[in-house]
Amino acid sequence: MRTRHLVLLLLPLIAACQPQTSPAPSTAAPAQAGARETTEQERAAVLATIQTFMAALRMGDTTAMNQHVDSLTRLTLIRPAREGGSVVMVMTASDFNRAITRPGQPAGVDEPIRNPVVQVSGDLATVWVEYQVRRPDGTVSHCGYDAFHLARRDGRWKFLNISDTFQREGCGPAWPT
Repeated sequence: MRTRHLVLLLLPLIAACQPQTSPAPSTAAPAQAGARETTEQERAAVLATIQTFMAALRMGDTTAMNQHVDSLTRLTLIRPAREGGSVVMVMTASDFNRAITRPGQPAGVDEPIRNPVVQVSGDLATVWVEYQVRRPDGTVSHCGYDAFHLARRDGRWKFLNISDTFQREGCGPAWPT
């Protein structure tokens, strides 16, 4: 009897541990309220905001960068810890601007991105993208993935959060431009 109770208690846990797969894409209309495919126009507008921000970052132009952020914007940086595991650092856009413009920093950060996956629902957009950071001599410093969350505010896309992963190895050569 005791074993039967134990099995009944463990069944939900066992079920939760099983690999989950997504159903095959359907050509039928989405069943969720408000769900729809991202249009090419929305995708282009979101990516234009990111590309403009990255161009300003490359130039070290914090005034241009600030056009895409506000007091709500946060950067969440996930970095390897010396003792193993990860450290999560959260900073405001102002903190980030101060960090990239402090004395001794190279002028501008060259961070090309590729393979964006863009999702838009109403006034919220998410973008998952690969990145590389390049030194002034063109060699790769590090790479990883950026996750951007943007909100459409007063008709313009602005960053809510920029998160990234970080790795020094396995980045490959600098991507063609």
